[in-house]
This record gives sequence, structure tokens and C-alpha cells, in this order.
Amino acid sequence: MISPLVLKADTLTIVDTIVVMQDSKITTDNLGNLFIISPANDIEKYDKNGHKMATANFKVLGNITSIDASNPFEIYIFYRDQNRILFLDNMLNLRGEADLESIGISQIACIGRSGDNQIWILDMGDLKLKKYSKDLKLILESATLNTLPYMESINPEKLLDINNAVLLLNNGSIYEFDIFANYTKLKLTDSISMFQYVNDKIFYNVKNEFKWYNPLTLSGNNFELKFPFLTNAIRIEKERLYVLGNHSVILYAYYEN
Repeated sequence: MISPLVLKADTLTIVDTIVVMQDSKITTDNLGNLFIISPANDIEKYDKNGHKMATANFKVLGNITSIDASNPFEIYIFYRDQNRILFLDNMLNLRGEADLESIGISQIACIGRSGDNQIWILDMGDLKLKKYSKDLKLILESATLNTLPYMESINPEKLLDINNAVLLLNNGSIYEFDIFANYTKLKLTDSISMFQYVNDKIFYNVKNEFKWYNPLTLSGNNFELKFPFLTNAIRIEKERLYVLGNHSVILYAYYEN
């Protein structure tokens, strides 16, 4: 169980270091697996001890915009330039795809997996959050975003379905929608660059700081963590902390006091 109040530098031990290319990206799944996306659009999967499990590359589709591993057995890969989503299994084998261009959607800011394994889309064509089935039937959509409270400026960066709500990162703030795409509230604002949701808490990055926030208690704080390099991303899963620098990902194990 993650207890953010006791996660400190002196509770961390290095498990492994993985060399990566500069400008690589990472994400993780809730089983503790690590996914690395290189600038060459290679996808590599490692277990929580740094052992490589699988690799894939679909070069014909160009640059990977995002990867959603919230379901560890079905990975969503989004290629914005092609308006296409690939569905991969847990060994990164191709299992299907959705061609959004085929239904006339051409201005997609970001996508995410829904809790029932369908697709959330932020459509910049009409500024709406939409849910589609995998065969690209529209299920529901939100009101126009720039008519909603606190959302006069629209610059969506990430969508995350947490089963009972959908979180949207927009201009450094997290907004919450219900599972029917109705806007509910401004969840958190703090110049956020990336975030994840673990054990009912939001873990997020602001510049070189790693923070946590509990929406139930409205409390949060910085972690007392310092690393020997400027961090580009930090993820936390299954007693592991994954820290991305310019040329490496360091896997840390942590324990609780």
C-alpha cells in the first residue's frame, strides 16, 4: 500500500538502471510494469525489476503521441498524425485498431481508455469530450468545453478514466467529468505537467517536483525526494518509483517507515 507521507529519499534503493535515448517517454501499469517509448517510436516493456519483456515498433504510423496502459492486458497507442489507435496485448502484439479518420474526426488532442475498454476522445473540432465504442460508434459527448467553468482556454494534454470519473489535464489543471461526460468540477490546479491516479490519490509532477494530493481529504504535499539529475517524468506503482532522466530510467524500490 502506498503511503505518500513516508516516501522519502532515504527509503529508496536502486533496483536497476535502464539506458534510454534522450527525449524518451515512460508510463507504467498497475502491475508495476514499465513502458518506454523512444524517439524512434520503439515501445519496450519491462517488469518492475528491470527485465525486458517485449518490444514493438509500428514505424509506418509515424510518431507515437501517447500510450495508455491503465488496462495492463490491453494497451492503447495513439498516433495523432494518422488519427489512429492501436490496441496491443500485454506482450505488445497487435490485436486491433481504430481509424478515427474514417469517421471524419481529424483534430484529436488526446485519447484515453474508458473503464469499460472503449475510447475517450477530446475532439478539438467542436471542443467536446466524446466516448466511442471500438467500432467507432458515438456513445456520448460533453457540452462544449469552453462554455464550462474555468475552461475558457483549451489545451488538452491527457485523459484518464479512473472508473468512476474521467480526469482531463488542461493547461496545468485537472478537471473532472462523470462517466456520462458531464463536467463536475475543477479537481486540482498546480501547473501540472503529468499525473497518475493511484489508491484514490493523484500523484503528479510540477517541474522537478513530485507531489501528491488526496481529493477526499483535500490534503497534499511534496515528496522529500532529490535525484542526481533533472527528472523528465516520475511514476509510482507496486512499491516501485520510476524516474526518467535524459539518458536513463532508474527503478527504485521503496519501503514504509
